[in-house]
Amino acid sequence: MDRAGVTQIDFFVATHYHSDHYGGIDDLVEDFGVHVLEPFDRGDKTFLPGSKLTEPTYVDYQRAVGEDARQLKRDTTIPLDSAMTVTCISSGGAVIGESNPTTGADENDMSVSLLITLGTFRYFIGGDIEQTTEAKIAERDLVLDVDIYQANHHGSDTSSLPAFMTDMKPRVIIISNGNRADYRHPRQSTLTFYATLPGPPTVFQTNKYLKGGNGGNVPDAFIADPETTDDDGTILVTVDTAGGSYKVTYGTNSEHTFSVKATTGASVVIESLLPNPAGDDTQLEEVTMRNKGGNAVSLSGWKLQDRSGQAWSLTNLGTLAPGQSKTIRRNGMAMSLNNSGDEVKLLDAADIVKDSFSYTSSTEGTAIQTGH
Repeated sequence: MDRAGVTQIDFFVATHYHSDHYGGIDDLVEDFGVHVLEPFDRGDKTFLPGSKLTEPTYVDYQRAVGEDARQLKRDTTIPLDSAMTVTCISSGGAVIGESNPTTGADENDMSVSLLITLGTFRYFIGGDIEQTTEAKIAERDLVLDVDIYQANHHGSDTSSLPAFMTDMKPRVIIISNGNRADYRHPRQSTLTFYATLPGPPTVFQTNKYLKGGNGGNVPDAFIADPETTDDDGTILVTVDTAGGSYKVTYGTNSEHTFSVKATTGASVVIESLLPNPAGDDTQLEEVTMRNKGGNAVSLSGWKLQDRSGQAWSLTNLGTLAPGQSKTIRRNGMAMSLNNSGDEVKLLDAADIVKDSFSYTSSTEGTAIQTGH
């Protein structure tokens, strides 16, 4: 950051309360004068054990930014830019659309996870979430078809559930890891599994693991710091939205370019739902659709349909341009978005299901972001 001349961080997110995920922020703020405008973490600090509250690195985090951090809850969007969205998919072990969620018991699995989009580029980062939370994300199809997956829990064998990976279909996987014998990240079994995925995806590591056991490595050419002895290890992702590509860069001359997984045809999805508006449900319930494809799509004959078969016609929405979102309001139509949970399907004029989304709870006045 010093080399890049960064003096301000607009939004800082600590995914959870393990020191490798917040340690060092005090150095940036207090020693290098980097100003953090708005910090976030998962909250719930009153439930932390006393040993954590007095841990020196945690105390440093709290002093630097943690005391001012806002709790980042599932379904919250961080407003970065009109072309960019950052949506919280999970926090505290609860995911978007989960009814009566219970707070997780494992600090790793309680991590904040984020889906970041820039144009049609999609990046998922999940801190240290493990297979329990991953399964809930996959069950609800909350994260589909990403360009980059930053491997959960440093490429451990407790994360990257097959169903979760099948949903995401990443083209690139980036593993942030160190060289510690007590963790052995990434696990060789995880790397072997990644190699079986469609593509397969290109996998990068920040550092080489050298301590043996069941840890493993990708080839040195894809490791930012293959010696693991110096200050290398930073991996930079740069997205060219106009050109439909992104670059993964590290070291002095290592650069890999990939195409964004944008489709050339229609790709209309359910972007958000408002099942529980502040007012008359029969009039004010809303669903927003987005065209993620490269061609305009006429919604004539399209409809939304719930589990009971009741529907809303989308014909009056007209045509969705590429990248455009449009919202339909119920206005007395038959389909009801059940406040306690439902499944909503998007069907085209031939009654082919183009997208669907299930949720199990709602909050008055709060739209549910689908992550699609």
